[in-house]
Amino acid sequence: MEAHCLAQGKGLSKTFPVKGQKKGTVLHAVSQVDLTIYEGETLALVGESGCGKSTLGRLMLGLLAPDQGQVFFDGQDLAALSPGERRALRRQMQLVFQDTAAALNPRCTIEGVLAEPFRIHRLCPREEIPRRAEALLEEVGLSGELLRRYPHELSGGQRQRVVLARALALRPRLVVCDEPVSALDVSVQAQMLNLLDDLQRAHHLTYLLISHDLSVVRHSAHRVCVMFLGRVCEVGPTRTLFQAPRHPYTRFLLDAVPQPDPTTRSQDRGILTGEIPSPVDPPPGCRFHTRCPYAREKCRQEVPLLRPVGPGQVACHFPLGEERSQ
Repeated sequence: MEAHCLAQGKGLSKTFPVKGQKKGTVLHAVSQVDLTIYEGETLALVGESGCGKSTLGRLMLGLLAPDQGQVFFDGQDLAALSPGERRALRRQMQLVFQDTAAALNPRCTIEGVLAEPFRIHRLCPREEIPRRAEALLEEVGLSGELLRRYPHELSGGQRQRVVLARALALRPRLVVCDEPVSALDVSVQAQMLNLLDDLQRAHHLTYLLISHDLSVVRHSAHRVCVMFLGRVCEVGPTRTLFQAPRHPYTRFLLDAVPQPDPTTRSQDRGILTGEIPSPVDPPPGCRFHTRCPYAREKCRQEVPLLRPVGPGQVACHFPLGEERSQ
């Protein structure tokens, strides 16, 4: 049975004006990106800081309007919807923020935080909200006794669970998790990841997991999308991508992960050299060519298109594992 496409971005581009530069200078956050998210899966977006992961996540939710391209949710073009239709659709898409301290209103109790989506979308009578809020807390493993507390009285892990509970209040189908465990201790990270997994199975949730931590991605994601300087380099099943990366940048990312096994530490591992390109003035052709040891003249002139290679897709003129003709 073919997987159902829940959300899709086609040809997405987004730039932002740069302050302090001459007029017209822009930062190229996302450039001509195609992305497909299948219902029920966890798709991880990985890459270095500033590569456009969070911007792409917000484009997929309709929180940012693309300069070019289209976003579809369950077959509906977000840009073609009326304000009322978009508001109704918004209930099916939620965002879990990285910075829980900023995501929660410090002047509201936890009950007030969780009551907000019920009040905005008028999901139940006002007198029923406290019971609903307590049920949400229990669903994410927290006691109802926390309802009277304020965000600053909670630990980082507890705040992250509250943010997740608020996202679940509307029973969404797609949840974009933007670095959901990066600010947590390792032991708490594992608990949070297990909770996300349990909730996914219980509610048939679809996750877009934005992360720079490859160990988290390896544990949680069904597929991985690797980004570099606003473009997609490679997309593929998690196990395949980790065992046999096809894009040079993916391989360098994996090589940069510290190895806990002392017997493997002496193995040769690639180190990136060359000029670090700027998102304000990206290089022509493949944006990775200034750092790629395999780059050729074609890489400097032509933008590689995302094409099928094995079980995944890669945007590289000379993918790893293929014969490199002279």
